[in-house]
Amino acid sequence: MATPGDSTVVWVMRKPRSLGNFSIETSYRTMHSAWPATPAPHVHVASHFTSGLVDRLRIWREVKGLAHDIIHITGDIHFTAIGLRRRPVVLTIHDLGMLDEGKPLTRWLKRKFWLDWPLRSCDRLIAVSQRTKEDILSRTRYPADRIAVIPSVISPTFRPRTSAPDNAVPRVLHIGLADNKNLDRHAAALAGMKVHLRIIGEPSAVQHAMLKNHGIQYSHASQLSEEEIQAEYAAADLLLFCSTLEGYGMPIIEAQTVGIPVVTSLRAPMDKTAGGGALLADPEDITAIKEAVEQVLGHPEVRQQVLQKGRANAADCSAAASAQKHADLYAELIGKSR
Repeated sequence: MATPGDSTVVWVMRKPRSLGNFSIETSYRTMHSAWPATPAPHVHVASHFTSGLVDRLRIWREVKGLAHDIIHITGDIHFTAIGLRRRPVVLTIHDLGMLDEGKPLTRWLKRKFWLDWPLRSCDRLIAVSQRTKEDILSRTRYPADRIAVIPSVISPTFRPRTSAPDNAVPRVLHIGLADNKNLDRHAAALAGMKVHLRIIGEPSAVQHAMLKNHGIQYSHASQLSEEEIQAEYAAADLLLFCSTLEGYGMPIIEAQTVGIPVVTSLRAPMDKTAGGGALLADPEDITAIKEAVEQVLGHPEVRQQVLQKGRANAADCSAAASAQKHADLYAELIGKSR
């Protein structure tokens, strides 16, 4: 079993906010608990939020001062890799969609600080999906053979539910309210259907107005713990996750683990992440989304087939397997540096 031996590896994490996504932290925390041998990587959490030039400079200096054999930046704060040349550096890239957002100058700056300049210092990259790897290759000249695809893993908090819910009206779960989460089209697809849309997130005034305009029966919740998210999955009849852009699509695996059917996007990487355990629909086609939802909710044989394949797919996405792949990568880097 390959391990980094006596070397020290440090995982550099962004500072978590009280609101927001925690998929990066959850994935690495779960792998840490499943590490194949000792010593497990050290964990260093940045002491500042990535808000403003001064705090970003402080984080960069902080990381530059770490004394470990391998520096692994686990995501989001890519800029901390700039200038790290004294020892092997690994960077995990979850997705690069944010590089296409904003005005031309903003996009140029993000590309330089989150991609071009950091990659000059990186000995290896980890992409969480084949789609993310292809995106990296389309934007850079980074060698393909130095990019490993290692999927993110979910928290052990998520576990199979003991029984299906007995909802008077089918409960459709929607997670996230960023533009790519596609709430507008989900709502349009569900308009006129006898369902309850359960939204995880805090809708804006515009989104509330849109939902009411479609006549959608809905409710929402935010700032939930992992245990509360598990309960939301367990109470749902369907996860509707026809996102337009993802690096991986963690909610798909979470839902499959808990045991609820999934409708997701006929688009990379969601189609690959689902592993056959979901119905797929064009995320920009409201009719296609509606038909997929109707297939799952209205046809028990379709629902059971999706559930069965989903459980099998989720079982393949284990923390132990991902942890071992990370350990092998570190061992390879240490071997080359000696």
